Amino acid sequence: MDDGYQLALHGLLRKRGELTSEVEALRAQLGVQLAALDHIDATIRVFKPDIDLCDLPERPAPPPNAAFRGEVQRFLLHTLRCAGAAMTTFQLTEAVMVSRRLNVSDRVLFKLIAKRTGHSLTRLRKQGFVASERYSRGAELQWTVTGREGPVGGWRNGSADR
Repeated sequence: MDDGYQLALHGLLRKRGELTSEVEALRAQLGVQLAALDHIDATIRVFKPDIDLCDLPERPAPPPNAAFRGEVQRFLLHTLRCAGAAMTTFQLTEAVMVSRRLNVSDRVLFKLIAKRTGHSLTRLRKQGFVASERYSRGAELQWTVTGREGPVGGWRNGSADR
C-alpha cells in the first residue's frame, strides 16, 4: 500500500477506536439512567399503584448549551479576576465553551455563545462589575474587572432584584 493510504487507514482506525470507547461509555451511562428511572417508577407505584406511567407527559431535555441564570456571569467574573488582565469577548467565549465542554471549532455554536457572552458582559457592565474598551480597530471589546464586589443578580442565587 501507498504511504498516504497507510496514514489515512491509521487515522481512521484511531478515530474508530475513539468512537467505540465513547459508545461504550454512553451505553454504560444509559444503563445507569435506565436503572434510576426504574427505581423512580417503582417508588411512584408505591404511592399510586394503579398509575399508567406511559400516559405521563415527557419533559424535553435541555439543550447541551443551556445554563442556569447567572451561571455564565459568575464564570466570566471569575475568569476575569483570575486572568488579572483584560480579555477580549472572543477569549472569554472560548473559555466559556472549554469550561462547558462545547466544541470550540463549531463556528455556528461559537457565534451563538459569543452573542450570549456579550449579553452577559453587557449586563455585568450595567451593574458596574466590569468595564470595556475597544480592542484594536475592530468592533471587538476587551473587558476588565472594576473591583466592585457583591453577588451577581439572578433569581437562582437568592437576589430577586433586577
